[in-house]
Amino acid sequence: MTDVHLWPDRKLLPDGALELSATIESAGRKRARLWYRVPADWRECVAESVDPLVVGSLLYLLRIGRDARVRGNVSPSLLTNLDEFQLAWSIWRPWKYKRIGLEADREIEAGPRSEGNRAVCAFSGGVDSAFTALRHVSGIGVRHRLPLKAGVIVHGFDIPLDEPEMFDRARARAAKHVGLLGLDLIPVITNFRDIDVDWWDAFGAGVASSLMLFQGRYDTGLIAQGDPYQSLVNHIANGSNALTDPLLSSSSFRIVPDGAGQRRIEKIEALSRWPEGLQFLRVCWQGAEKDKNCGRCEKCIRNILTFRALGLGLPPCFPQDVSAEQIRRLRGLKEFTISIGWNAILSKAEETGQGRQPWVRATRAAVRGSRRLRRLRRADPRPLARAVLRRLKRLLAAAAPWQGLAPAESDSEGPRDHSL
Repeated sequence: MTDVHLWPDRKLLPDGALELSATIESAGRKRARLWYRVPADWRECVAESVDPLVVGSLLYLLRIGRDARVRGNVSPSLLTNLDEFQLAWSIWRPWKYKRIGLEADREIEAGPRSEGNRAVCAFSGGVDSAFTALRHVSGIGVRHRLPLKAGVIVHGFDIPLDEPEMFDRARARAAKHVGLLGLDLIPVITNFRDIDVDWWDAFGAGVASSLMLFQGRYDTGLIAQGDPYQSLVNHIANGSNALTDPLLSSSSFRIVPDGAGQRRIEKIEALSRWPEGLQFLRVCWQGAEKDKNCGRCEKCIRNILTFRALGLGLPPCFPQDVSAEQIRRLRGLKEFTISIGWNAILSKAEETGQGRQPWVRATRAAVRGSRRLRRLRRADPRPLARAVLRRLKRLLAAAAPWQGLAPAESDSEGPRDHSL
């Protein structure tokens, strides 16, 4: 018996914006509500289908792990693809996600649109999305470019909902960015991150659902890929990847992963030939002001050094350059980021004759330091703790005559303490 129900709703807000929402009811769990808001100027592009809400809710439903019913109209082609999508994620994360039965009150495919083919892309203003937008507008480096007409920027993903002014500034920056390519920018607001989902698993579904909102005008949604194909060999896929992103499609709206064939360093090299666009790049999500680059976090430094390794200097989107000492102090670099990012910087620096530069030596030191720290964290702490305890006992024994203390018990006598 199905005990999880997804109730869709659609309403106009006082400011003319359109809100699509899904209330998820499940026995024994608190009711959850997922919503998306589209401004009045774009609400006519939003189709009647419940498909976007199903895609946005899917990882949450897989976490519940019980059969679910959608109380509305869903495309049967989407349900077929989502069955394969959830199979992949239940294999990748069996401790977290369980494959479920997913059905709808009505299964009806959307009819053909009156307009010709039109594509929309997710656009944050970062390297990946800027590369996708540039190459499909210019046709450079892509055999079959898609008819890209607009980008979608989402409030509630990298910029929290309680920072509307920050998002307004980021949106204005992104609008100028895509405007250079003759594209529209569509803002969406959602509470996707507030429902019980693991962002790093679910963000691909969140992006796809935001694009799918606009299937009344567009038939293809492009998701720029941060992970190149090389990363899928030895790395478990992130929430957006070239394997499962296409499974978030229906017959009337395709989700297309884009740019997995290029590493980040190759994308930046391509973007360097678009100097007007470099001033608007926004790669940072850790800084205090999320509408701009802080120039100090790991991601900012990695991108600055990628430009430097290519011999391009500091791009205008960063407020200041970084020193060798700042690079050297970096710690906690993830092995995945080292393999697809930092190693590419070092290889390019060697290739361009910069291998002996202080910043390159500092980069090598930061990579070595991060790997050393990771090995220490993985090591069994008990031998280290026992060594520290033995050293402490010797120090106490040496200090005893001066402190009026009894000599410490010899480490070689009596039973050893194996509790540490």
